[in-house]
Amino acid sequence: MQTIKWYKIKLNEENIDLDIIQILLKNRWIQENDLEKYFNPDFNDLFDPYLLEWMDLAVNRILEAKIKGERVMIFWDYDVDWVSSTAMLVRFFAEIWINVSYRLPHRANDWYWLKKHFIDEMAEKDVSLLITVDCWTRDIDVIEYAIDKKIDVLVTDHHFVPETVPNNLIALINPKLKNSRYPNSNLSWSWVAYKLLHAVSERIFNEKEKLKMLKKYIDFAMLWTISDCMPLIGENRVISFLWLKQIKDSCSCWLKKLIEWSDPEKMDWDVIWFKVWPRLNAAWRMDSPYKALRVLLVWEQNLTEALEEIENLNAKRKISTEKFIKIASDSADIEKNAIFFDSTEIEHWIIGLIAWRLSQAHNKVAIVLKDEWEKLVASCRSPEHINIISVLEEFKEMFIVFGWHDQAAWFSILKENFNVFKDRFEERIKNLSCDLDSTKYLDVDLSLSLQKIDFELIKNIEKMRPFWYSNPKPLFLIENLEFNSIEYLWKDQKHLKFLTDLKGIDIKAFWFWEYIDNLRNSEKISLIVELEKNVWNSRESISLNIKDIIL
Repeated sequence: MQTIKWYKIKLNEENIDLDIIQILLKNRWIQENDLEKYFNPDFNDLFDPYLLEWMDLAVNRILEAKIKGERVMIFWDYDVDWVSSTAMLVRFFAEIWINVSYRLPHRANDWYWLKKHFIDEMAEKDVSLLITVDCWTRDIDVIEYAIDKKIDVLVTDHHFVPETVPNNLIALINPKLKNSRYPNSNLSWSWVAYKLLHAVSERIFNEKEKLKMLKKYIDFAMLWTISDCMPLIGENRVISFLWLKQIKDSCSCWLKKLIEWSDPEKMDWDVIWFKVWPRLNAAWRMDSPYKALRVLLVWEQNLTEALEEIENLNAKRKISTEKFIKIASDSADIEKNAIFFDSTEIEHWIIGLIAWRLSQAHNKVAIVLKDEWEKLVASCRSPEHINIISVLEEFKEMFIVFGWHDQAAWFSILKENFNVFKDRFEERIKNLSCDLDSTKYLDVDLSLSLQKIDFELIKNIEKMRPFWYSNPKPLFLIENLEFNSIEYLWKDQKHLKFLTDLKGIDIKAFWFWEYIDNLRNSEKISLIVELEKNVWNSRESISLNIKDIIL
């Protein structure tokens, strides 16, 4: 079955004798003996933080700094991914009376990563313990430079660990360490920070006070599980579920403001992805990551001002992004296997957004470059079927700087080397694409008759929240739907609604405006939908939100 977009369908029609929820659970590999933990997890289901290698050494050094009144510095990159984790550790350390500070590089002046001049600055300010956030396992020379300056270094990370790590580290906390005993290797960085907090709490609090701390800081831990695209299974689902369960009673003033933006009954990762993350991201893209950090650290009476500031930055980010998306779409050669776009005018901090949008729109590798005099600074994104990192690794000798994360990478290159790189890279992607299936699939759970859709089904589906990677929203195939007409949903004419004789069921198609003529000429269609309960003016209805359509 071919949809009107580029998707194809994978329909799971096995085990048809099971009821709907059983089928949904089986499709997500949830075993019967895991059901209690899946539907009713609690804090006792979190793994022991001391299963992480070197955690005992890390906690000993942190508590030594507390006792001696030493100055502790948390260092993180400017991307917003680390804002919540930094805010969590700063708040927690301050609460237990540790002398804590934080520092980050400037994107334009310092680029990524720890540098020796930062170490000199810390030494001048009598920092004796440096805790790095989410990186720098590879920065052996800088870490050893810090140790020579009498600064102890505690590295926390969740990326793959290289064969060689720095000597004389206080500890390296990373679930991906070789032969790690920790059962969950898919920890986001915010999870790693939370585990450090958990371990310290084990040592200094009784059980009741420890649980209070774990609940208090769960808001920060959950915030960047989404940005790191971690699968919501096992322990990752536990913390996500616990966050949703207590969100209405959160003591975080910034999260209370978040609830005002959204419907608390429908809180899910989508809310973080579309409403919170872009706003905090806009702070460093358009100005300074300190402004995002301020939102998470500021006292409640100053929160409105801090939020208004990042709201304004987010509005500017939207305008700038749309401007350059149009320019890129009009000028880039989208017929090639790799899409390149470079500009002197584009803001450095949105090149990743533009690359992502181009890659998503065309299901191809996209590289967007900022022209900076003698060099080009690039951000790269790729569809899931291409490992952009391994391809770029083949060319790393040509780069000034090179770094990566999952389907994203960045590098800088001298202009004189760029054309050679571009030709060789395009040829490599062309040969690679010929051997790969680049089709995008919608993984549909099962076909469903309209007669089986009711509020009880919606209620049971809601119990499976939060939805994200490895625990996706259920998708259903509704076959041969008869409808009376199609209208635009709102005045912007970007979205559609189907008018039928069905009572209490709304059928909506977001971002399908370009297909309205095709649909109006069809007597029957089949839909791939997500189900949702809507409440409007005290009227409850079931919404079929269309993901794709089969003509």
